[in-house]
Amino acid sequence: MRAPKTILLAVMATALAVAGTATASTTTARNGPLTATFTAGTHAPNCKQKWPVAVSARFHGKKAHATAFYQFLSGGAVVGTQYPYSATSRNRQDRIWHFYGGFIDRTFGPFGALAVGVPITVQAVVKVGRYTAYPSYSVKVVRVAGCRAVR
Repeated sequence: MRAPKTILLAVMATALAVAGTATASTTTARNGPLTATFTAGTHAPNCKQKWPVAVSARFHGKKAHATAFYQFLSGGAVVGTQYPYSATSRNRQDRIWHFYGGFIDRTFGPFGALAVGVPITVQAVVKVGRYTAYPSYSVKVVRVAGCRAVR
């Protein structure tokens, strides 16, 4: 039995709230029959915190086998790339993530002191076959005591 999209998104939002984020927000992007969502807890993460995110993919309205990675944009130009579960035992090689339906990445971040105050767009690049969707999320990182530069 498959859970409807609203239940999947509700579970993702609840998981993000439990992980220490205040109010989750979701963005959606479409390309043909592909619908991809990107959910994060805040548009103003602090420079020291992990920033849990969730990504999902549906093709013709059904859960899809898809791939994903993240891009960071500043002024519309890609300035960085990161892979889900980067540098963890789940993705030691830092490769594009393959998934079915969706995933929650609690290892995302921290942004570091160099990102403080700079408007950044974080987008998930979700691909199913020849279709690619780019749900994006704008953030402005805030400084907290003890924040160090992360490269």
